[in-house]
This record gives sequence, structure tokens and C-alpha cells, in this order.
Amino acid sequence: MAAILAGAVGVVGTALGGVAAIYGAKIGAAGNAAALLQQVKRQTEAERSQWIRGQRVAAYQQFLRVWDEYTLARGAFHTERPPNYANWRSVQQLAGRLATATFHIRIVGPEGVTTVAQQAADSVMGMLLPSDLEAEFRDVYARFRETSAPELQDRMVEIAEEILYRGSWDSAIDVYPFRQRFLDAASEALGDL
Repeated sequence: MAAILAGAVGVVGTALGGVAAIYGAKIGAAGNAAALLQQVKRQTEAERSQWIRGQRVAAYQQFLRVWDEYTLARGAFHTERPPNYANWRSVQQLAGRLATATFHIRIVGPEGVTTVAQQAADSVMGMLLPSDLEAEFRDVYARFRETSAPELQDRMVEIAEEILYRGSWDSAIDVYPFRQRFLDAASEALGDL
């Protein structure tokens, strides 16, 4: 009887040990799966942050490169005598590229850099128009809309050219603070990733 009882206790003990081993293995596997999942999430977040950082660096570099090209072209155009229309076209094309670079920053962010980039682009592309010519242009344009007279159209072109050559990019004199604000915002954004 003792042998049977000892055998029964042994079987129950073995069964309980087996259940405990299975339960322990299940807990261990769940823990390993959770740790693996957490590791995959951290790695995915790190890769995503690195990708975003790369996109931002490229956008910020493009913005600064086009900004430099624009300010140099505009400065050359503004100081040349007599003015050269081909150089003015170059300034216009670079202005479009600067606007595109600013939009690219809006896509990759963050908002702080986007705001500073837009302010910087607006400032560097801002042009103060001679008020007397601007008023005359508006007057001639209003009359042209009413009559479509060719001589008024010719006068609008003359005024536009005069505005172009007498216009002032005074904001370009003090671009350093805008550039520094952009660089500070970009550095902060890149450091946060």
C-alpha cells in the first residue's frame, strides 16, 4: 500500500511539476515576446527618428543653399548698371526655388523651424516699392482695366521696370539675424530627435 501511495504521490508530483514547468515556460515565453516587441518598437522609433532627421537636414541645407544663391543673384542684379533682364529672370527663378525650399521645410517641420524659415524668406525677398511709382502704377492699371488702351499697357511696363530698378531690398542689408534665428531653430529641432 505504501508503495502504491508513494507511486501515486510521485505521479501527482510529476504531473504538478510538469504543469509548473509548462506554466513557467509560458510565462518566460510571454516575457521574452514582450521584451522582443519592446526592442522592435525602440528600434523602429530610432530608425524613424533618424529618417526624419535626415529629411530635415536635407531640407535645411537646401533652404540655406538657395537662400545664398538668391541673395547673391539679387545683390548682383541690384548693383549692376545698366540693369540686365537676364539677371532679373535669374532672381525670379531663385525666388521660386526659395519658396519651394521653404515649403519643403513646412513638410518636414517642426513648426518652429517652419515659422522662422517663412519669416526669413519673406524678409529676404521683401522689396520696398517707391510709393510714387506704386501709386502711379495702380492708377494706370485701373484705367487700363477700363479701356485696354495699348499706351496704358506700355506705361504699365515702363512703371514696372522703374519699380524694379528703383525698388529697394533694404531688408537684405540685415539678413544675419534672420539667418541666425533659422540656424538656431534648425539646431534645436535636430537636437530634439
